[in-house]
Amino acid sequence: MLQANEREEIARLWARKLEQDEKKLPQLQRHRNLEPDSAEFICALASGIRAKGLIEIGGSSGLSTIALAVAARLTGGRLTSFEIEETRQQEARGTLAKLNLSQYVNFILGDAGNFLRSQPAVDFVLIDCEKDDYVRFFEMLPLHPGTVVVSDNILSHRLTDYVRYVRGRADIESITLPIGKGLEVSRVREEKLN
Repeated sequence: MLQANEREEIARLWARKLEQDEKKLPQLQRHRNLEPDSAEFICALASGIRAKGLIEIGGSSGLSTIALAVAARLTGGRLTSFEIEETRQQEARGTLAKLNLSQYVNFILGDAGNFLRSQPAVDFVLIDCEKDDYVRFFEMLPLHPGTVVVSDNILSHRLTDYVRYVRGRADIESITLPIGKGLEVSRVREEKLN
């Protein structure tokens, strides 16, 4: 699982995010990071299902990227990290290099919507981006039976439309977990329902 130096970087990024929030910086100047408990959870889940192909939509400054790169290291897999803001992604690249995790990550700068349909099927996805894009990106994901999709901010942002969407799909089973700001954990069914 996560090692001490990886947890230290996660704690550093989280403390800075809280400081930015406290200063009430404009949204574009704030880093949008997953909570440390949520990072621990996604690392354990992705490695537990032995995910080889992983995607994160919204890497920000790299907190979730650390957790998923560690999972990729444990499984012999690879993470594709999408981030639309260059400065945030540059910081993530630096942090992952410092932790010797860069070889497990393919960083893509830009709107994930321009790239998702060309990605191969994956085993694990984290969605943590603009909330209005959750359904749009979910529909573009390269899913296969057994793929797990974790979406953040479900409770903090009351993303009831997204929850209704994933639970309304016959090919998906889904549950909300009260970890961090709320995680919706969705899995593509392996069998067809009648």
